[in-house]
Amino acid sequence: MCVLLVEDDALIREIMSETLQDAGYEVIEAEHGVAALQMLESPPRAFTVVLTDFHMPGDVDGSHVAERARAAFPGIPVIIASGRPDVLQPTWQTELGYRLLKKPYLPSELVRVVQSLIGRPS
Repeated sequence: MCVLLVEDDALIREIMSETLQDAGYEVIEAEHGVAALQMLESPPRAFTVVLTDFHMPGDVDGSHVAERARAAFPGIPVIIASGRPDVLQPTWQTELGYRLLKKPYLPSELVRVVQSLIGRPS
């Protein structure tokens, strides 16, 4: 089970990655939206879930990453993390099925959300 983790803050990305790896998931990291899009175009392997920060520097935010992920891997679960969930579109949950994860969150909450979408690694 492979997680594409997109987070521009290096420390947060490291903590998230270690948390998910400790839970048994393989994690491939992207430090910003453009890097994530490149990985989605030529994935090093098939992703099982995409976990992306919403607010990132540059022209590619979490919504762009989510759209491209679904185009590359139809039906893939997408988790969008944000410290400003009030600016996210409510239709993302209802119509697109994205999960929203409000920052700050505990590592255990991160693992719980991922497990609820793709199960536990074997």
